[in-house]
Amino acid sequence: MPAFHHISLLTKNRQQNVAFYTQLLGMRFVKNTVNQENTRMLHYYYGDYTGSPGSVVTFFIVPHLGQRYDNDHFLATIGLNIPANSLNYWYERLTNAGVTVTKQENQLFFNDPDEVAIILTEVTEGPLKSELQVQNDVPGDKQILGLASTQLHVSDPEATADFFKRYLDWDVIDGKINLSQNEHLELYQTQTIEKMRMGRGAIDHVAFAVKDDAALEDLYQKAQAQNWQIEEIISRGYFKSLYIREPGGNRLEFATMSPGFTIDEPLETLGESFALPPFLAAKRAEIEANLYPVD
Repeated sequence: MPAFHHISLLTKNRQQNVAFYTQLLGMRFVKNTVNQENTRMLHYYYGDYTGSPGSVVTFFIVPHLGQRYDNDHFLATIGLNIPANSLNYWYERLTNAGVTVTKQENQLFFNDPDEVAIILTEVTEGPLKSELQVQNDVPGDKQILGLASTQLHVSDPEATADFFKRYLDWDVIDGKINLSQNEHLELYQTQTIEKMRMGRGAIDHVAFAVKDDAALEDLYQKAQAQNWQIEEIISRGYFKSLYIREPGGNRLEFATMSPGFTIDEPLETLGESFALPPFLAAKRAEIEANLYPVD
């Protein structure tokens, strides 16, 4: 089971976003749906062929979105793992597309169109299983494996480290939490009291994978007992989620591994139509009529 479930960000330009993540990075567009908190806003999901937990990057499409301000607290970077012997392929592919890339040992550093820092890390593992590979121009043995890392920037790292230890029994060692062999979190101290502001390329939250509803309920009960800042526990249709603000103010999500993205459309045609989970299906006409106009 992966440690990460997905990571969710904000973007202004949906066409640019789709092109970058599907055509250049070779991910599958697995879900075209809405932000369930604001159904006027589109929500796009990218991942491996099935959109399996740990492979997914999502974006809320926000027209007229302003600049982001990474100040007193924020999440930053999308770390992605790539298979053994694929680093040079990705360096050439990105460079040929006009992307400025820095190569350091087994990693590539570059930005997406919203100035989101992306890190590709070559690991020793082989390629994606064939049933998870996307049919596109990225060779199957070079395709992105899934999420590797992200960063939490907070004013008081000790308070955030205490949260991870007490709540999840995760140890912060030298500013890093090793979640698995190829997945980790990084913790940094911010140097300003100016308030952060969401904008283009801001990370709304990072989600961690939870086995099932029972395990999620256990986390909810533990968060209540330890008096952490719970936002909500709610079904998203594709998974059930618990949202918590860690002491630094960043939003964390804990999401179940199932039922997945095929509850409202077939696996073969994921992302090809405007999808709504069953509990929103009756409102389709109203939702479609009120979507924010996008480029």
